[in-house]
Amino acid sequence: FVEDQSVFTMNQYRSILTFLGLGIITAMNACTVMSVNKIDICDIMVDTIKVVKDSVGLDSGICHAEVVSYTLKNAGKALTNSVNEWTSEILGNSYTGNYSDSKKMITYYVNETLRSLQEIVVEDAEEPEGPEGGLSLFRNFYISKMSEGKSYLTMSFSCDEFIGGCHGLLTQSGVTFRKSDGRRIGWDVFFTYRDGFEELMTDSLKAYFGVDTDEELRSQLLKDNEYPLVPLPRCGPLFTTKGVLFQYQSYEITCYANGMPYFILPYEQLKPYMTETARRLVFGHSAQSKNFSK
Repeated sequence: FVEDQSVFTMNQYRSILTFLGLGIITAMNACTVMSVNKIDICDIMVDTIKVVKDSVGLDSGICHAEVVSYTLKNAGKALTNSVNEWTSEILGNSYTGNYSDSKKMITYYVNETLRSLQEIVVEDAEEPEGPEGGLSLFRNFYISKMSEGKSYLTMSFSCDEFIGGCHGLLTQSGVTFRKSDGRRIGWDVFFTYRDGFEELMTDSLKAYFGVDTDEELRSQLLKDNEYPLVPLPRCGPLFTTKGVLFQYQSYEITCYANGMPYFILPYEQLKPYMTETARRLVFGHSAQSKNFSK
């Protein structure tokens, strides 16, 4: 499976968001597009870690909750425990049972999610204007293997929900793990403060928005940032076969109509900013790794 490298324009994004506003959410399954970003969920360089689907859904009539999770089966204890812990955290971080029982864990979170949605319905009914008649509330989670290299595993998280208001909300994020010990990889594995790093980000976002200058880019952002013009995404770096995926969320740096900005920086461009930790994840622990400092 490979990533869709086509340019995704703002007009395409707005067309999709029109459908989201009507509550029409595209069905999701493994190896299909997981978000309007058009990045395939299965981006595999090597395929040594197998996954098994666990799915639990509950429906109360006016509320629906579902978790679809692809859990690791032959990844080793450290990596499996780390991924399961992250799964619990991103679903709510309140499960007190054994993380290794993934079916039991996601069943717990589905019940908790449905309960929280039902509380929203009750609260809306107590408001003077009453509940939004005829609208069903839902929150669906999808967790899967996104990319695998020799030394890293990237997991994908997606959530689509409607809890009232003028439109639903889509979240797309994930985490890259080091296979050997399950370490979660953050932005600290890059020298983001070095000259040129922010320029790579701003140039990529200019391409996303279809603009040419810093001022034009600033006009697309929520805040009139002077420095830095573009902040790092809250989502950590997502390692893929083509490079590092930078993934922003709805409302994180721009308005809802502009979607969830993203871009991929190839490893070739990121070489001067990689720590040894990042180099080993991509190129392995060898003399070859030392040749990528420039």
